[in-house]
Amino acid sequence: AGAAEPLAEAFVETIGDAVAGNVATKADINRVETTLKAEIAEVKADVDRVETTLKAEIAESEARVQAKIADVQAETKADIAGVRTEVANVRAELKTDIGLVRAEIGDLEGRLYRQLWIMAACIVGLTVALVKLLG
Repeated sequence: AGAAEPLAEAFVETIGDAVAGNVATKADINRVETTLKAEIAEVKADVDRVETTLKAEIAESEARVQAKIADVQAETKADIAGVRTEVANVRAELKTDIGLVRAEIGDLEGRLYRQLWIMAACIVGLTVALVKLLG
């Protein structure tokens, strides 16, 4: 291109050295590819191990939660049965108490009627006595 031959040769040699140090060969690319494949395989194996571990931990957690739910359900059923028994006992006691109250009311009514009859007899007796005295 019009440059002196020694200058052109120096230019080509300098450019060639610079390019040769920065250009990857097929062997370089193959080494990098092999290394990357090995590292990717290691990462995949790590991910698989983590996934397996997490699945096992999740299964254990689910089993514990299910067991706790079953315990709570059993306790709740037992509590409900206990409350039902208590309600039945209270109902029975109330029926008994109501029966006793009714009996007491009946007894009081009877005594009240007796007292009223006695008072009525007294009033009749007093009326007869007043009529005799006034008459």
